[in-house]
Amino acid sequence: MSLIRLENVSKYYKSAETVSVGMKKINLDFSLGEFVAVTGESGSGKSTLLNVISGLDGYEDGELYLFGEETSHYTIADWERYRGTYIGFVFQSYNIIDSFTVLQNVLLALEVQGYDPKKRKARALELIEKVGLLSHKNHKASKLSGGQKQRAVIARALAKDCPIIVADEPTGNLDSASGAQVMGLLNDISKDKLVVVVTHDFEQVEKYATRKIKMHDGEVVEDKKLKTTTEVNLIEPPKIKSMRFLTLMRFTMRNLFSTPKRLVFLVMMQLLMMIAFTLIFTYRVSIMRDTEVTQSARFPNVPETRILVERKDGLAFTTDDLSYFESIRYVDKVFENGLSFYNSLPLYVFGDENIDIYDSQIYYHQYQNVNGTDAASTLSSNEYDGTMPVGRYDVIIGDTWGEYEIGETIYLGTDQNYYNPTDDAFIGVFTITGIDKAKGNILYFSDAFLNNSDVDRFTINESIRNNLIESARYQWRADFGGDEYSLEYNPNVLGNQINLIRDYEDVATFVETIDLTLVFYFYDTNTWEYTELEYTLQDVDIYSVSGTVYWGQFGDDIYDQLVDFLLTELEYTYKIENRVVASLSVKGLNDGTKTLDAIDYETYRTIYPANIPDPAAAIFTFMNGLYTGVFMFVVGILLYSIVHAVTKNVMQSRKKDFSIFRSIGTSKTTLARLVVLEQVSIAAISATLMLTVLFFLGQNVPAIYSMIQYMEISNYITLILFFLFFGGWLGLRFNKKIFKQSVIESIVSSKEE
Repeated sequence: MSLIRLENVSKYYKSAETVSVGMKKINLDFSLGEFVAVTGESGSGKSTLLNVISGLDGYEDGELYLFGEETSHYTIADWERYRGTYIGFVFQSYNIIDSFTVLQNVLLALEVQGYDPKKRKARALELIEKVGLLSHKNHKASKLSGGQKQRAVIARALAKDCPIIVADEPTGNLDSASGAQVMGLLNDISKDKLVVVVTHDFEQVEKYATRKIKMHDGEVVEDKKLKTTTEVNLIEPPKIKSMRFLTLMRFTMRNLFSTPKRLVFLVMMQLLMMIAFTLIFTYRVSIMRDTEVTQSARFPNVPETRILVERKDGLAFTTDDLSYFESIRYVDKVFENGLSFYNSLPLYVFGDENIDIYDSQIYYHQYQNVNGTDAASTLSSNEYDGTMPVGRYDVIIGDTWGEYEIGETIYLGTDQNYYNPTDDAFIGVFTITGIDKAKGNILYFSDAFLNNSDVDRFTINESIRNNLIESARYQWRADFGGDEYSLEYNPNVLGNQINLIRDYEDVATFVETIDLTLVFYFYDTNTWEYTELEYTLQDVDIYSVSGTVYWGQFGDDIYDQLVDFLLTELEYTYKIENRVVASLSVKGLNDGTKTLDAIDYETYRTIYPANIPDPAAAIFTFMNGLYTGVFMFVVGILLYSIVHAVTKNVMQSRKKDFSIFRSIGTSKTTLARLVVLEQVSIAAISATLMLTVLFFLGQNVPAIYSMIQYMEISNYITLILFFLFFGGWLGLRFNKKIFKQSVIESIVSSKEE
């Protein structure tokens, strides 16, 4: 029985403009034990015949029988099984995987057919030795000569132990000696196989051929038997087993690492894209989280990197308390004297540009208070320029506007304005030893200052106190016989008297001595209401001009009484009782909230001023979520387009390799899994590197940490799964293109590209 039989088989090639004949009305049969030489001019159809009988290409008319079975109904999977089980290939262009070694090329054929893993390498080495390449087994195929490549391909064909070997111009690119050697090898294996060789040089194969077929214009013009052959019975070839997952993974890793430059390029490209997308994602998470909270007005100087803790019983902290705080995973440092950070008062920094002198009067002015205070020792060396503060009055400052220089002397106070102050009016005179690179307008004290600062039980808000003193000059009203007038301070008014006047030049005369009640109008920021305070002056002398009166004036004696009264009555507004608190340093808001969850609330009370829920933030959170979501989507599409375009070009350059995989019998399923696993593996390597890079940046770059601090493990898992899915999807898209063409069409198109 014939192994292969063709009845009126025709093959046509179609292009956009023409239809050409590959072969027409071919009637032939082939049997085991034959060494068939197919000759003819270029374009005669000899390679087309070879491609059709080997299942590399389809046909349009007639019928091709394999082992007596029709094939017109064959699917892609059927042809894959046929090629994988029965066909070994040797091509003029070698069709060898250049990035693989000789051993890896031969192992490939054994892996595809599911050869016993324990015997696989030994069998490959045996075949390599048979073709005389054992000394080159670890050489990359790209480094071999033409003859060596062709012998490696023959070893790969023998590895399949298949009954049919087809060779298309196997000596076309070889010198005569190498060509003779290749033909000899083909002859050696033809005794129990069907060998079909397409050649333009019949003389080279004449002494081996048992049959000659000549073609012209797609037709057989000669079919001549040259030698008698012995009938050979078909031995059932080994059944192709599906490739195990571990074998497929080794196959995948070999593919990736056999071209290290390409792998590094793809990994670096995806790494950069993943980092960019992840930072945008984390920015979205962080900005939405930040929008939900606000800073406590009660503690304006406590940033998100500090938490205040006090004992519920009001007692001082013990060594055990401090050790407990230090044991909390998210706490970086503990400062027992938390009051030394000046948590409650607005702090103002006065440099040279904030000091003016007018007529021998010194005026200190500053409109911008600092955004917080912290410990310089919590900064890493790459977060600031200059040196770490060592002395008590050394500081690092966050220079938002570029106002300060290292070595400059600054004054730190609690009021915006000072007139002719003495040094003790300030908290201290400090020297700038470093500039915070983050420029967050945070003031960083030295440990010497924080551990030794003398902070009283009460803290005076000098700004509010000075405002009260100033308001005592003019913010009074009094009733005089049913007429109410405003009163103001005038240093020229003498004694315990009030002058009622129309103009500053008026001279008032004495009227009477009375007890007079003054009313002070005050806006209480604690109750958010206006309050009236009354103070009665005893035995005050009233002076007045005749006629209409507009306002009244008082001098130093009454002013001093009014100031004492206001400072006593409204002491609660500017004098803050300091409770014993410790300050816990954390990296940011995320670690801060985790620290709150870890605290023992039976013993301690926490204050986290940077984490106050903002009830008015809902609309801003929604808008930020919408804006960042749209931005992330647009950037994601852009990044995807870049990755897809680059990967597509890289994969396009590998069409030859995939065509070779198909030609030696790799199933559609296996090849599809291989492509997907390659892309998933690249994504996995890139994602692992991304996590490493982000971890390093998060530890060393504050701006990056502030973005990624809210990321939970679940967020990273979601992102990684997304990247892996994206990699797999790229593989699936490429798979569709691989199997749109026949094997020979893929090989031809890969050569053209």
